[in-house]
Amino acid sequence: MRAIAAIPAAALLAGAAFGLSRPEPHDFLADLVAYVLISTSVAGAMFGWAWRHRSLLVTSVTLGFFTGGWLLSSVEWQRAWRPPLRVAFEELARAEREAAAAQGRRMPEDDEAFVIVEGVLRADASRTDTGVSLGVAVDWLDGRDGREAPAAMPGPPARQPRWGGVPSGLPRGISDSSRRGWGPAASEKKLGGILVTVVGSLAGDRIDDWRAGRRVRMPVMLRRPSRYLDPGVPDHERALARRGTTLVGTVKSGALVEVRARGSWLDETMASVRAFSRHAISGAVGRWSPQSAAIVTAIVIGDRAGLDDDVQRRLQEAGTYHVIAISGGNIAILAGLLLGAFRRAGLLGRTAMLSAIAALVAYALLVGGGASVDRATLMAVVYFGARAFDQRSPPLNALAVVAALIVAADPLAIADPAFLLTFGATLAIVLVVPVLTTITAERAEHAEKSRHSATSAISAVIVVINRPLVAMLAASVAAEAVLFPIGAAVFSRVTFAGLGLNFLAIPLMGLAQVAGMALVPIAIVSTTLAAGAGWLAHAGAAGLVWSAELVRFASVLTYRVAPPTAVVVIIYYCALAVWWITWRGTMESGAGPAEAWPYHLVWVGPRLSGAVGAIAIASALWILTDPRTVLASRGDGRLHVTFLDVGQGDSIFVRFPHGSTLLVDAGGLAFSSAFDIGDRVVAPVIRDAGFRRLDVVALTHGDPDHIGGVASIIDEFRPREVWEGIPVPRSEPLTALRRLTQSIGSRWANVYARDRTVIDDVLVVARHPEVGDWERQKVRNDDSIVLELRWRDVSVLLTGDIGRPVERTLAATIPPARLRVMKVPHHGSLTSSTADFVHAMHPNVAVVSAGRGNHFGHPVPEVLERYRAVGAEIFRTDRDGAVTVDTDGTSIDVHTFTGRRLSLF
Repeated sequence: MRAIAAIPAAALLAGAAFGLSRPEPHDFLADLVAYVLISTSVAGAMFGWAWRHRSLLVTSVTLGFFTGGWLLSSVEWQRAWRPPLRVAFEELARAEREAAAAQGRRMPEDDEAFVIVEGVLRADASRTDTGVSLGVAVDWLDGRDGREAPAAMPGPPARQPRWGGVPSGLPRGISDSSRRGWGPAASEKKLGGILVTVVGSLAGDRIDDWRAGRRVRMPVMLRRPSRYLDPGVPDHERALARRGTTLVGTVKSGALVEVRARGSWLDETMASVRAFSRHAISGAVGRWSPQSAAIVTAIVIGDRAGLDDDVQRRLQEAGTYHVIAISGGNIAILAGLLLGAFRRAGLLGRTAMLSAIAALVAYALLVGGGASVDRATLMAVVYFGARAFDQRSPPLNALAVVAALIVAADPLAIADPAFLLTFGATLAIVLVVPVLTTITAERAEHAEKSRHSATSAISAVIVVINRPLVAMLAASVAAEAVLFPIGAAVFSRVTFAGLGLNFLAIPLMGLAQVAGMALVPIAIVSTTLAAGAGWLAHAGAAGLVWSAELVRFASVLTYRVAPPTAVVVIIYYCALAVWWITWRGTMESGAGPAEAWPYHLVWVGPRLSGAVGAIAIASALWILTDPRTVLASRGDGRLHVTFLDVGQGDSIFVRFPHGSTLLVDAGGLAFSSAFDIGDRVVAPVIRDAGFRRLDVVALTHGDPDHIGGVASIIDEFRPREVWEGIPVPRSEPLTALRRLTQSIGSRWANVYARDRTVIDDVLVVARHPEVGDWERQKVRNDDSIVLELRWRDVSVLLTGDIGRPVERTLAATIPPARLRVMKVPHHGSLTSSTADFVHAMHPNVAVVSAGRGNHFGHPVPEVLERYRAVGAEIFRTDRDGAVTVDTDGTSIDVHTFTGRRLSLF
C-alpha cells in the first residue's frame, strides 16, 4: 500500500466538497445523519481493527473522513456566511429601515448602515480605479451613525487600552446610552472581514500608512457586496464570503482612517521590506517599462494591483497567467536557488533542508501570505522536512497529507479555484511524469544496448536528449487533462495554448523572478547595477507578454464555453480515475496484491479500461463542445425575452422562435471601468443559454450604463450586425464600438423610426428615433432606440431611456395589443412614464431595470403606482433578478431568477 494517505485524504476532500454543495449546509437533519455516520464509521473501524478485516477497516475510515469533511465544511461555511459582523449589520440596517419608514424616508432596496469599525489590516493597501482598497479583519463595531463621528486626525500610531472589547478614547459627542457596540469581549476573536474603498484625493497620499498588521478605525458605510441574479453568473457575494469578506463599504476620505496602532515587529519589518521592494522594482524595471515593473512586482512579492486588465486577460487566454501568481512554480524556483546556494556554501543534508524551510517560510511572510503561497510553502516544507529526517515516501503521500491538512484547517479551501488548480496539476504531474519518464528511460537503455549501427547510436542520443522535453510535455498534457474541466466550470474558458507556451513562459518567469529578487538587495548598494538586473527582469516580463500574443495567430486554441454541469464533470473525473487505475493495473500485474493495491481492486481486464476511456473521452468532448449550442441554434418555437439584472443599467437578451438572437444594450458602470459588466455578467448569461454567436446587438443610446459592456460582447460573440440610432460623432465610446465592429467584419447600421424587419416570424419595428436634422454633440436619452417586437397577439416594447416628449409621440403612434410587456422607461424615473403614456400603452407586464441600493431613487413609487393603476404586474430586476418572458404569440409566461411566476392568456 504505497500511498496509504491518499484514501483518507480523498475522502476528506470529497466530504468537504459535498458539505459545500448542499443548499442548506447546516440543518438538524443533516447534522443527525452526519453524526450517525461518524458513529458508524468509528464502530466499523474498531471492529475492522480487532478482527483484522482490512476491507471493513478501510471502508470505515474512508466513511469517517468523508463525514468529517462534510461536517467541517458545513460548520465553517455557516460561520463564513453569517459571522457576528453580518448579524450586527443586519440588525443595524433593520433598525435604520424602521426609522426611515417611521419618518417617511425612502431607503435603498439593499440594506446599508453607517458605522464606526475598528480592526486589523489583512494586507497592504492597494490602489484601484475608484480609490484605495483596504481589507480589514473587524473586531469592534460601533452601531452609531458613522456620519456623526468626528474626523480622525492622522497622527503617530498609538496603542489604546481596551476593556471588554471596546476601545477607550471613543469620539465624544454621543452619550453612552446612544451607543451600541459589538466586540470580542476579553478575547481577540474577529467579528468578520470587510473590504473598504477609501475615496478622495487624500487616500493616495496616505496609502503607505495602511500596512498589513496595523490597527485602524474609520467611519464607513457598510453594505452587502454587489451581486447579479442572472442564470449562469457566479455568485460574487458567496465567493467573497469564502475568502473571509462578508461586507463591503466606502470611506469618504483618507483623513477619516485613523491608524490606532502599529503591527507587530515582524509585520512592520515585512511591510517595510515590501515597500522597499516595490520602490526598487519601480525604479530599476520601471525605467524600461511600467508594465514590466507591474509584472515583476506581481511575480516577486505577489502585489498585482498595478497589472493592466488587458495584460491579465491576454495571459489568461494564453494559459500562462499562473506564472505571475506566486504559487508552486515560484516557490520551486526559489527552493532550487536556495539549495544551489547552500551547496556552494557547503551546507548539505539536514542543515540545508532545514535552512531551506526557514527561508521559504520567511519568504511567505514577506509576500503577505495568501492561500496559494501558503499551499506551495506547506508542500515544500513537508517535502524538505521528510528529506531532512530521511523519511522516504511516494510523492502522492506528501501531496495527500498537505491537501488534507489544508482542508482540515480551512474547509472552504475546497471551493477555491486556486486550490483545485494547484493540487490538480501537482497530482497529474506526480502520477504521470514518473511513468512516462520510466518508459523513456527504458527506451533509451534499449537503444544504448542496440548501438551496433550509426542509426541506432543517433536514435539513442535523440532519446536521451529528449527525456527532459518528454517530461515537460508529459507534465503539461497531464495537467491540462486534469484541469480543463475546472477551467471550463470556474472561468468559462478552455485553453490549450499553454501546452506549448509554457515552454516559453516558465523560463521567462524564472528570469523575471531571479532578476527581480536580485535587484532588490542590489538597489541598496547601487541603483546603476540594479538597473542592469532590472533590464533582465524587464526582458523576462516583456517576453511573457509577447508569448501571450502568439495566441492571436491560433485563436482556436482558446475559447469561451458555458460552465459544464456538475454531473458531466463528475463523470469525467470518475472515468479518468478508473481508466488510469486499470491502465496502471496492466503495468502492475506482475506485482503481489499488497504492492499492486489499489489497482487490483478494479482491474478486471482491458475491456473495462477501454469502456471507461471511451466515457472519459465522451464527457471531455461534451465539456469542450457543449451540445446545448446545437439545440439553442434551432430554437424551440417560442419567443424568449430576458431582462437581465445588470445593476443600474439595461440589458435585454432576446431569443427568437427559430434560434436567432438580439441583444439590446449590455449594461455598464458609470463611474468605474475595472468591472466589465459585459464580460462578467452579460456574456455568462448568453453562454448559459447555449449561444456562441449573436445575430444583432442594438445600442439604444450611448450612456455608459447601456453600452459599457458592449465591447467585450462584440469581441466574443461577433454579431452580424450592430444597430445604432442617431449618430453622435463626438462620442468616443460609440466611435470605439463602431471601429471594433468594422474590424471584425460586421455591419454597423443606423436604425430610425418605421424601420422594420422580420426575424423568425417576429416583426421587429423601430418606433423611435426619427432621422436627426442636426448633428448631435452629445448622447441624449430622448434619442434612444425604441423597439417593438410583435408576434401574433403579443407586443414587447423596449423603451430605452426616453422621456416625456418622446412618450407623447409614441402614445399616438403605437397600436394597441391584446397582451403587452413593456420595459419601464429610464429605470422608473420621474422624467418618464407619464400617466397618459402608461394609459395609452396599457401594459399587462411592466419590467423595471434598476440597481439595488441605487442612489437615484429608481424606481420612484409614484411611477410604480401609475402602472398598478392600469392593472400591470410589476417586475423589478433589483428584487426579482433576471426577468424572463416566454410567449408563443398568444399567451405569456413570466418567471424570474428568484422564483416568481406569472401566466397570462
